[in-house]
Amino acid sequence: MEEYREIVSDVVTTAGGAQAWIEMNLSGYLTKRCTGCDLDEDVPALAPALQWLTDHAATCTAHH
Repeated sequence: MEEYREIVSDVVTTAGGAQAWIEMNLSGYLTKRCTGCDLDEDVPALAPALQWLTDHAATCTAHH
């Protein structure tokens, strides 16, 4: 069974037309996600996660 995660940021469209966002699981752990480059990585805190989201949306040209 997959772990439950909830989106806790805006879902943004990347430069390549994919979508990226930040998720949190029930234990409060954060994950950064991108459908373009298939990214699914842990992130230590919300501020760096939101900075990643802004930067990644502008530079990720991958798309699915």
